[in-house]
Amino acid sequence: MKIRLVLIIGFWGLNFVSYCWAQAGKGFRFEHITVNEGLSHSDAMSVIQDQESFVWVGTNNGINRYDGYELKKYDLPNDHLRGLSSNRIRALHVAKDGTIWAGSEGTGLFFYDKLKDTFEAVKVLSVLASDKVFLDMLSVTSVLAVSSDADGRVWVATQDFGVFFIDFESAGKVRHVGQVRLHGFHQRDYGALSVFSDKRGKVWIGTIGNGLWVIENQNVKSASIVQANKVAQISDVDIRSIYTDPKGIFWVAADDVVYWVKSQQVNKTTDLVFEKLPHIFHGIQSLYMDSFSRLWVGTNFGLIKLEDPGSYLKKPEELNLETFLPVDGDATSINSGRVHQIMEDSFGNLWLAASSGGLNKVHLRPKQFNQLQRRLPGDASLPNNYVNAISKDEVTGRIYIGTRNGFSAYDPKSKSYNNYLNRLAKGNVTGADVSSFLITKNKIWIGTRYRGMYQMDRSGNSAPERYDNLSGHRPWNYISIEGMAEDKTGRVWAATYDGLMLFSAEGVHVKTYYTENSKLPSNQLTFLLYDKEQDIIWASTTNAGVLKLKEENGVLRILSHFKHEAGNENSFKVNFAWPLLKDKNGTIWIGTIGGGLHAIEVVNGIETVTRYDKWIAENDIESILDDEKGNLWIGGAGLSKFSPVTKKLLRYDVSDGLQSNSFKVGSAFKSLDGTMYFGGTNGINYFKPQNILANPFPPVVRITRLRVLNKNSDAVSGETGSSMISRQFSDPEGVTIKASENDFSFEFVGLNYVNPQKQQYVYKLEGYSNDWVQLPPGQRVASFANLPAGEYTFMVKANNGDGVWSLNPASVQVIILPPWYKTWWAYIGYTLIVAAALILYRRITLSQAELKNRIALEKMHAEKEKEIAEVKINFFTNVSHEFRTPLTLILGPMEEFMASIGESGELKEKVVMMHKQTRKLLDLINQLLSFRKIESGHASLAASRREVIGFMKEIFLIFKVKADERNLDYSINAPEREVMMYFDSEKLEVIITNLLSNAFKYTPEGGRIRLASSVIGLENLDAVWQDGKLTDNYLEISVKDWGYGIRTEELEKIFDPYYQASNATGSNFKGTGIGLALVQQMVQSHSGEVEVQSAVGQGTTFTVKLPFGRKHLSAPDLREDMMPEQYVQLPENTDVIFYSEPAVVEKTAKLLIVEDNADLREYLRGLFESDYEVFLSVDGSEAWTKIPETQPDLILSDVMMPGLNGLDLCKKIKQHPKTSHIPVILLTARAAAVQELEGLETGADDYIAKPFNPKILRAKVSTILQSRNKLLEYYQRKILLEPTEITIPDEDKIFLETAMKIVEDNLTNSEFKVQSLVTAMGMSQSVFYRRVKNITGQSVIEFIKDIRLKRAAQLLTNEHARVSEIALMVGIEDPKNFRISFQKLYNMSPSQYAKAHRGELMAEATTGL
Repeated sequence: MKIRLVLIIGFWGLNFVSYCWAQAGKGFRFEHITVNEGLSHSDAMSVIQDQESFVWVGTNNGINRYDGYELKKYDLPNDHLRGLSSNRIRALHVAKDGTIWAGSEGTGLFFYDKLKDTFEAVKVLSVLASDKVFLDMLSVTSVLAVSSDADGRVWVATQDFGVFFIDFESAGKVRHVGQVRLHGFHQRDYGALSVFSDKRGKVWIGTIGNGLWVIENQNVKSASIVQANKVAQISDVDIRSIYTDPKGIFWVAADDVVYWVKSQQVNKTTDLVFEKLPHIFHGIQSLYMDSFSRLWVGTNFGLIKLEDPGSYLKKPEELNLETFLPVDGDATSINSGRVHQIMEDSFGNLWLAASSGGLNKVHLRPKQFNQLQRRLPGDASLPNNYVNAISKDEVTGRIYIGTRNGFSAYDPKSKSYNNYLNRLAKGNVTGADVSSFLITKNKIWIGTRYRGMYQMDRSGNSAPERYDNLSGHRPWNYISIEGMAEDKTGRVWAATYDGLMLFSAEGVHVKTYYTENSKLPSNQLTFLLYDKEQDIIWASTTNAGVLKLKEENGVLRILSHFKHEAGNENSFKVNFAWPLLKDKNGTIWIGTIGGGLHAIEVVNGIETVTRYDKWIAENDIESILDDEKGNLWIGGAGLSKFSPVTKKLLRYDVSDGLQSNSFKVGSAFKSLDGTMYFGGTNGINYFKPQNILANPFPPVVRITRLRVLNKNSDAVSGETGSSMISRQFSDPEGVTIKASENDFSFEFVGLNYVNPQKQQYVYKLEGYSNDWVQLPPGQRVASFANLPAGEYTFMVKANNGDGVWSLNPASVQVIILPPWYKTWWAYIGYTLIVAAALILYRRITLSQAELKNRIALEKMHAEKEKEIAEVKINFFTNVSHEFRTPLTLILGPMEEFMASIGESGELKEKVVMMHKQTRKLLDLINQLLSFRKIESGHASLAASRREVIGFMKEIFLIFKVKADERNLDYSINAPEREVMMYFDSEKLEVIITNLLSNAFKYTPEGGRIRLASSVIGLENLDAVWQDGKLTDNYLEISVKDWGYGIRTEELEKIFDPYYQASNATGSNFKGTGIGLALVQQMVQSHSGEVEVQSAVGQGTTFTVKLPFGRKHLSAPDLREDMMPEQYVQLPENTDVIFYSEPAVVEKTAKLLIVEDNADLREYLRGLFESDYEVFLSVDGSEAWTKIPETQPDLILSDVMMPGLNGLDLCKKIKQHPKTSHIPVILLTARAAAVQELEGLETGADDYIAKPFNPKILRAKVSTILQSRNKLLEYYQRKILLEPTEITIPDEDKIFLETAMKIVEDNLTNSEFKVQSLVTAMGMSQSVFYRRVKNITGQSVIEFIKDIRLKRAAQLLTNEHARVSEIALMVGIEDPKNFRISFQKLYNMSPSQYAKAHRGELMAEATTGL
């Protein structure tokens, strides 16, 4: 135990020494791919490169495929039976046929299916029944290693069951599965840590606790069990890694020891000689020999590199070992001390699978960019990483580095720093900003920004001394020194932002040249270049370009001035210049800030400026040096190498080992040994150009994805977008794109891994263009759209960033299918169509003459028919005019006759029917004449601005009664607010009435009708038309029914005059065909539109659009604006049907006026209050409450009122038994709709249209009241058996006499009730009740009782009859009831009545005698 501890301590001690050396001067930079970059887990357990050059990483959370840019994760199918995850990967292996095998922890072996792009469990393979047991064992154990031999067999090392092998046939089908047993080992199962098949066919097995075993060449095609033999030369029991390097050396690693066998020895079947490396390792995990013959050992305690194993074995005392461990603050160190597997890819990169560190990558051919940077506190280093100036003393070898915190004198031999003018503080602090150096014979000149000029001895033994402020100059804190140069006489020139200073060789200030004392165009100078051959000075400025200067006898002459000239390509792009360089050809190179690289060359004896922006895109050129081969090294955003001859440009960035991607102006120096120094914001890079070797490995380009319509075609990902199936792009059949998918893109990647971000891509589509297209940096997508149909080949290649292009471009065949109209069968169809067209054209040509003759004949017939039709319509119009006079004469007497025959009876019903039909005939004639007038253009519009919504609602209410009679669902949907617009009220009334009437005609009983209106746009703006159609600011009125509907083929004709639709379901209603034509004409006269939509069995919708505003109306069409319609009285001399006004009844008659308009209400009061007792109500609801109190004899009501309207009030009155006898007259402003009211069972006794003639209104009121009084008087006389000369309608007289006779015949029958009388009359109870109430003003019960009591009064005049006997004679058995009822009627008791009337009779008799 003590010995082992000593060995471990010694191991760490030696490794620490080697580690310190490695970290101090290492050339390897570790790059990390961790969970931060998308790795699925921080623990990477294995890593491989497949045959397509992709890198695969096995982690504790699945497998990742890496292409240098992206990581794609693969999850292995879980073991659902045992509830185990399969994503803890322990081994990856690429077999000889390219199949990727994966071993997981606890769930066995898996393989990658390319077609499905998924990993499948090994148990899905088809095997013999006898071999299935081995697959089952492989599915329930941990697989720790996988290998394959030259015959394609796969060898699998498991933790629980040892090693298995899977033998395949040539087609990839499993031939046989077997197990390896350890010869002489008493147990069948064992644990295997590693398995390896060498080139000679031997299979080596490293076990857990049982040492190293080998299987010699043998036939295993049919054997289920294969024996392995023990390798006795190795005593170690745990064999961790087995490996054969490219030179054939066989390596075996145990826990702490590494063995090796020379390649010549490996061929032996026995007596192998294993030699042990003379170094104790600890916790070995893996071994790998790279392409530079360096042995890498991955352990649990760091990564160890053995530079040359052969030399090490010869001289182990030199300890040629390096150990790599994580270093805090060093982003380029390895990030984990546990390395599980090591692999070198085909591009010279070493990959390390590490716990907690993910994947580490080391480029084995790093670019030798060395760095000088500020170190951790306590170490001697730069005072600041921001480097402004660099110079080297070639005698002492010291390098002078100017920073923003003083400057350093660095000795490369001792790697020591002496810092000056710096502030001593923690961190990257700032101090004196040192901007330039000049090393002369004995002195070092130090220029600063705003801190003055310093000098110090070249020996470095003294501190720098500051110049005092110069006489006649501003203080140093106003002057920025940017560059210095020494001429051939030893004088020193200094470029400042305050002119050009000149000092003698001894350091005495001689003169300063300004714009004021010289011809300098600018005082702001930045850089100086002295040309010894010509004894001239080149000077850069911030705002005047570059100056070529010569000083003679104290005079500074400008030999040439190079600056920006507008429109001149051979001038500077900008005037801000800084670094200057003269190459061995005499060319002056100028770096500008904002304008890129320029050169001044002598062409045909003339100095000519050339811009290099077409080859170098960099705008800010901060520093320039040239190497021995004439290449320019340019600092700016990164470092670039440019060949002026070939114009080839290579770029280097921080990933190549640069201090940063930012280099600073003028901060560059080239030493005599060719070493170049460039300063930037994070220190210095120094290198020899010949050591910066290009990456020799060309990228391997792979096409990774096809997107169609910007969707991934990969079916596994669940995205579909093209006709392409999921398969490899290298397949000969390529991809097929449908015409509808002709917008696609290819994604690709150049596999190289050295510096993928620097790679560049070019592509071309052969068959479309033969030119290669350069993609911008970082773009790996080529998109195409709307390509012509055909076959193409897409090709892409990559540049590795160092100018090395892919050897073979990646390609894929692309077939673009034509659209259907460009296919061969489409062209056949086109041919047939053309042929058919030619035949058709021939036929048309032949029939053309015949057609012309026929048209001429038809035209002649049409003209004749038009003449005849015109004659007919004129005749019909004239006859219609003649009809109006006799119809008017018929209507007048008929209305008088109606008023004289009373309110009931069959005669009244017949006269009403005649009157209705006569009115209808007159209305049809008026319609025809109106249509003819509009059609001939003689009808004028009388539009005024008025409220339209209330106008519509009143028309709606008129039809409500008809709807109730037919049990129709009838409603209106209109805005609640008032809407003002210009319209002709008479014409709009005709429009809406005709449309509603049409809807009622063709809607069956129980159907639905809707009247709706809506405001489109704004009512206070003029209407907007587009293409002759209303588009904004209009009123839309629609009438919709759910009736029979109209056939589609008839919709275009229904607005034609005299056309009547057939109404498919067989409606019995027939019209004249004028109504809808009249609607269309009247709508068009308003500049409106009318439309119809209908379907048989579903109903019809008429939509009317009327424009807002008055822009569409001409001056003659306008009338004075009106307020919402109130009352307008007709003049007394207006032509009306004659009414003789009957004598006014007694003023005891009560008249209830219901009108919401106050003015009209007061007018009506004044019209009737002199003759009647007048009561007023403002609406129907108030009137209904007043009727029981006032008991009016007649009610005069408006139709259109808020709340309870006139029609509903009338229905309530007529349906209530106590009010049904009261006559009702309705007032309506819609004269065109009055005929719709007549004959409806609203119960109204008459209708008056507004504006009305007051004489007619008074006459109608008086006539109805007189008629009621006559009936009542006749009844009273009849019942008292008094003679009468009162004339009442015969029908009412017969009804009354019949009812009274039936009651009188049953006077003595006390059981004679209401139902007995109704039955004897043969009428319904409601009809009989209503008729009795209308004639007598009494209910039926009161009617019977009245007859009984009045007959009793007659009998009481008989002096021989007693009161009790008379009560029984009239059917009243209860004497008390008889006395009470009699006294209530006659205001006296029966006895008193008998005494009074018997005395009167006796007196009359005595007088007669």
